[in-house]
Amino acid sequence: MQFLILLDRTRRESLTEQLVEQIRQAIAKGRIARGARLPSSRNLADQLGISRNTVVRAYESLILEGRAEARPASGIFVAEQTSAPVSPGPAAGPAPERPPIVPPPPTVDLELKRLAVRKERRMAVDFALDQTNPAVFPLKTWRRLVQTHLAHGATSHFAAANDPAGSPELRAAIAHHQSTARGLSVDAAQIIITSGRTESLNLIARMVLSYDARVVMEDPGHLGAYLSFRSAGARIISCPTDENGLVSDLLPERGCTMVYVTPSHQFPTGALLSAQRRKSLVAWARRNGSLIVEDGFGDEFHDEGKQLEPLSLLAPDCTLYVGDFTASLGSGLSLGYLIVPQRYAEAARLTKAVLDAGVSWLDQAVLAELLSSGRYASHLQRVRAHYRAGRNTLVAELRRWFGDVTLGGGNAGLQLFWQLPPGVPQARIFEHQARRGRIGVYSLDSAPVHDGETGDMAKRGILLGFGGLSERQIEKGIAKLSDIVDDALDDHLTEIGQLLIDLPPDRPPIPTARIRGMAASAKKHEPALTARRPTRPDFQTLAPFEHGSAMPFLKSIYHYPVKGLSGQPLSSVRLVKGKPFPHDRQFALARPGVPLQTGNPRWAKKGLFVMLMLEEALAKVKTHLDPETLQFEIRSGNQTILTVNLDEAGAKSTIEDYFHQLVPTLPAPPTLIRSKDGHFMDKPDSVISLINLATLRDLEERWGTEIDPLRFRANLYVDTGRPWEEFDWVDQEVRLGDVTFRVDRRNGRCGATNVNPASGVRDMDIPGSLRASFGHKDLGVYLTAETSGTIAIEDKLMRPFTAPKMPAAAGKLNGSAGRRFICRGCYYIYSEDAGVPGDGIAPGTTYQQLQENYRCPDCGTDKGKLRPHVA
Repeated sequence: MQFLILLDRTRRESLTEQLVEQIRQAIAKGRIARGARLPSSRNLADQLGISRNTVVRAYESLILEGRAEARPASGIFVAEQTSAPVSPGPAAGPAPERPPIVPPPPTVDLELKRLAVRKERRMAVDFALDQTNPAVFPLKTWRRLVQTHLAHGATSHFAAANDPAGSPELRAAIAHHQSTARGLSVDAAQIIITSGRTESLNLIARMVLSYDARVVMEDPGHLGAYLSFRSAGARIISCPTDENGLVSDLLPERGCTMVYVTPSHQFPTGALLSAQRRKSLVAWARRNGSLIVEDGFGDEFHDEGKQLEPLSLLAPDCTLYVGDFTASLGSGLSLGYLIVPQRYAEAARLTKAVLDAGVSWLDQAVLAELLSSGRYASHLQRVRAHYRAGRNTLVAELRRWFGDVTLGGGNAGLQLFWQLPPGVPQARIFEHQARRGRIGVYSLDSAPVHDGETGDMAKRGILLGFGGLSERQIEKGIAKLSDIVDDALDDHLTEIGQLLIDLPPDRPPIPTARIRGMAASAKKHEPALTARRPTRPDFQTLAPFEHGSAMPFLKSIYHYPVKGLSGQPLSSVRLVKGKPFPHDRQFALARPGVPLQTGNPRWAKKGLFVMLMLEEALAKVKTHLDPETLQFEIRSGNQTILTVNLDEAGAKSTIEDYFHQLVPTLPAPPTLIRSKDGHFMDKPDSVISLINLATLRDLEERWGTEIDPLRFRANLYVDTGRPWEEFDWVDQEVRLGDVTFRVDRRNGRCGATNVNPASGVRDMDIPGSLRASFGHKDLGVYLTAETSGTIAIEDKLMRPFTAPKMPAAAGKLNGSAGRRFICRGCYYIYSEDAGVPGDGIAPGTTYQQLQENYRCPDCGTDKGKLRPHVA
């Protein structure tokens, strides 16, 4: 051990006293840890240049004070505990006559904070922009190559100084890779190895830019590049982008040193720079004597047939290419490269030598072997397929939950740029709401984006990275985002004004349904995501269907021609495979001023419509619409208030004026719209809702109040005689009449169920009561028609065998009672005392008794990744 001891031979105190005092202070201040071994008397004497006897006397004094202890054949150690007082340090000197001059503060750009990694609470699903999947890293190959290079000449390489430009082998391998992958003909001398994209940009700034040099950047563009160039004293000129990338026609003429572009996957919008604009940009650069900095962001991952000629191929004499291996191998590798024109090669090498002495020899050697052996090309094919599947899943899930979405970057890269649809709050609010629900998304304001704080793109743009997520995590994350938007509106966390419509007046608190005989939820760790599959409330264990029991059947059928208005009973209905329920929510009352086309409007989030969740007055009248004749009738009690035919001139205006009177809080009459080939249900996919009346009877008994089934506005009402069994049908098939259905998912209830359909009074809090009772707000399920056919009232329901998925625990293992296990994937905590009754895991079920295929209900991590947890 070595520690700082400063002895002064001019002081009055002896060297022994000084040594004892300084060791005391070091122990007291924690510079020497309790129980640490002190240097031997001989070593410490040699270190301090004093006699060994001086050190021996000092150690003896410390032992007498109880601060140190001698251990036979081991040495002198600091005592684990000591009560000896610490003598005060030397007295402070006289106060200075004048205050000292304060050193200058650090000149750190405040925008650098936006480049820093967020240190917030752990997200259940984080659509981070800088993550890749560690599972696709070629670990075995990398380890084998590391061992090979360590075994052959490693000592000499570690002892020798690195070439600042990088190892010749790696530069040659990159040159060959660029020739094969991008058609470039470059010499190894034109390639500089860097620690990544940031160092490459700083190298360019140091080599090319002078104070007040003019640099053109995309608007919006990459914040890191902006800061690198501005730190060199450059003046940044913004040039707009659109769906075809940088708008080359708007480039300034004359006086620009260089232009920075991301042509393969514009950051952040994901646009691909068109072939015409590439040629225009090259012509502009040559006409003005400007350099082009081509950032290869997203180059490695592109769809076949979508790649265009690189700028460095079109203009090799004036293009500097920035590349790295972050997307393909991971950010932790920290290896990148810069390709410069031939005349800049020597200047780049010298500038690199000024910045640093080069990167790790071993990493360069392994990567060079990976590239030259062809293993990297094979690896790239595998990871492209992996990330393409993730991207396709993300696109599909966004369309499933948010309808017709506008996306950028779908052809390359590891992120998508999503223009939020109507009915979703602005980007900053959406990001905040998502993070409250432990889902990480990124507005342009929080992402590393320059010039991303203003304009419509900033207000409505969200970045979603998918590289670090599994397909299951993507599915759960987007489903949760949809729930977050709906819940925020339901709980009045989102003002209607944020959805481009007016805010309804404040309402008194909603009473919560009285809960009888129900203990608090046993879940110790609140799940991050709802709608876990499969799960059910904690009061029942299902038994298999017995032939002697009553056969479940279809009790009633309803459709709701106008969203938010009365349901209409049917005796039978013909369903078409993959299509929504006929004439269900085909019409809707759009709020005044919302951005919806009236000719053939598309599906949109429910916040854009007049609806029961916010306008309970809609339930005070009963309506009927004949979908064939379009005859529309409004009644109040036994009195007919209005009868019109929607094909007649002026009929729409009459209906709109009436509902403006019925809901006077609307600033203007709503607009009656019709979807010709779609619907306006709360979810954009073609699902059919089902309620089990046995479940409602169970809730009535538990909560001690009657519940009108029409609160839930379902299409199908069945009676199975067994409450909650419908949750066990998820991902399985059921049959009614001639139609086979797939049970897609559980149905999370919204605030519309709080309104009594008979009185139009908001008299319950169904979602809140469900959460309080069971830890979720799910009631009923969604179906999709797998075959076409007709169903009718009294049709028998053929449902799957629903044996219990998890038997009750016979007893706890000795010594294992009360243990808790934490998921390494998302921090979910499984408690043996509590179990997970909602998943059929009874309290007292030990970790060993969990089935081998058990997975974390939050993130899907398998049982083997759960670790013992001590709070």
